[in-house]
Amino acid sequence: MEKRLAIIDPVGIKSGMNHYDIYLCQALNSLNVQTFIYSNFDSKTVHAKVFFGTFFSSTFSQTMNFLKGIILSCMDCRKQGVKQVIVHVFSTHNMAFLTYLTCKLFGLKIITISHDVSSFTNQDNKLYHKLIYNHWSDQIVVHNEYSKRNILPLISTKVHSKIRIIKHGGFTDLPDNKISKSFARNELKLNTDTFYILFFGRMKPTKRLDILLNAMTFLKPKIHLIIAGETGKENFEKYQQRIDELNIADRIVLDLNYISDSKRELYFKAADAMILPYEIIFQSGVLLMSMSYGLPVVASKITPFEEVVEHEKNGLLFESLNANDLANKINGLFDDSKSILKYSKASVDTMKTTFSWTEIAAAYKRLLS
Repeated sequence: MEKRLAIIDPVGIKSGMNHYDIYLCQALNSLNVQTFIYSNFDSKTVHAKVFFGTFFSSTFSQTMNFLKGIILSCMDCRKQGVKQVIVHVFSTHNMAFLTYLTCKLFGLKIITISHDVSSFTNQDNKLYHKLIYNHWSDQIVVHNEYSKRNILPLISTKVHSKIRIIKHGGFTDLPDNKISKSFARNELKLNTDTFYILFFGRMKPTKRLDILLNAMTFLKPKIHLIIAGETGKENFEKYQQRIDELNIADRIVLDLNYISDSKRELYFKAADAMILPYEIIFQSGVLLMSMSYGLPVVASKITPFEEVVEHEKNGLLFESLNANDLANKINGLFDDSKSILKYSKASVDTMKTTFSWTEIAAAYKRLLS
């Protein structure tokens, strides 16, 4: 009998998880696993139903949309003969609790993908965390050794055997080859003779934008910084104040909004390097996407990044929280055009080999009963 699996993803395109969902399902389909996605986006390549919204005028409308979406998703799972579902977890808040509760009421087995084993935004509810991981997860997937080491103390020893490490896949099929750097810069109204480094994604204190701003004072004048992404619950005023104190406003490009896929394409094509000064992370989709685009990466030397970036082979690592070292690494990168080309090619090669969706899908298929 053909195996069947669904992904229930209420957040979907809003946080870029649509790409993860689609690539995983495409790879599973090629392995004779029939897949279904229930989220807030459509797809021409996989079976996806739009049961959830993206943006809402009020918390009430968001809640009502979510409740309707999760019930419709579970009902369709039963209709399609799906017995196992994947649920993404970034924090164990109310929405996560209701997702698991509803799935269990419909008799579904759950594969939990723990992208963040604990929340960086203090949204974890201890009771929900215990229920989700210790009682309602039939399998638990983390993306690397670092995440596994960190999740073990947080869950019951009885469920340690349920944990599997399955990598987060790359995005090498995502870049639009019709869009060139010059076209992207023209669309974004950026200079053609300036080096642009990019800080991308939803802002969180642990991503340490402040370290990058401090490093800007040590960078060569022709190196400018693009900051693109939603501020979320983070107050940008403190960063703006630092920008003004350092007198670097004329070298900063700000786009503090939700970044659509089409605009993300422009930023990734226009930039010369991606900078990831994070203090802590479990797994970074921005890192994998940057490397998939062949965008040279300068990242902090922390364990999750070290599992992906090999220093001076497919990118650069700097001493975490050290603005001087970060500046030295960025200046050195732009002093050596050969290194930029080397890291670009090696990054794409890493994504195609070590982070292949075919191997990742095969690992998920082994979890199916």
